[in-house]
Amino acid sequence: MKKIDYDDIQQFITEEYLISSGKEVCVYPYGEQVIKIFHPHRETTIPRISDDGLILLSELDLKCFNKPIAMIMDDDRIVGYTEPFLEEQEFDPSHIDFNSIMDDLVVLSSSGFQIEDLFYNYIDSGGNLYFTDLTCYKHVPIKVDFLKQKFLQQNMAVMNNFLIGILLFDAFHKGEKAEYTKVYLANEYRLKHCPNSYFGDLYQKSGETPKKF
Repeated sequence: MKKIDYDDIQQFITEEYLISSGKEVCVYPYGEQVIKIFHPHRETTIPRISDDGLILLSELDLKCFNKPIAMIMDDDRIVGYTEPFLEEQEFDPSHIDFNSIMDDLVVLSSSGFQIEDLFYNYIDSGGNLYFTDLTCYKHVPIKVDFLKQKFLQQNMAVMNNFLIGILLFDAFHKGEKAEYTKVYLANEYRLKHCPNSYFGDLYQKSGETPKKF
């Protein structure tokens, strides 16, 4: 586990450098990375990932999920972390790497992670699509293959709903709210066409690319 002492980066954590302040973290620039400091009192009902889960995320080989790089320590407490800086560009469906996403889902699921709060937490950057805000994910240490497979099915369903929503129903664009109908339609499509399989495989098959609704 990589560590950074809070005192060593405190000069970057000021109102002057603040990029954004969400319900979970405050974000500050840090070279080619960003610093994310947890709010002392979270303004969301979604619990923060455990420290063990956060550390494990930083050690996983992930291609499409923007994972932590180093833990920021204040004495023995993890108060934040660093992650790669992603310069956002306009969303382009051709930047979705379906195979790498599925590979990452397998890694996350087998490591005990359950994806949460996915739909608007993505960034198109440098010709690739990345998923962000992983600290809202749940982590449960598991060794049983049955549970790993169950987590994979759950995570794949969440990802399928996202991919179907954004590709077929024009959902999940930044700034949109209350897209309940689109979410419902995406879920209905998943249940009908790929209830137990990966939508990315269906989408990529020659001659079977679903039409946008």
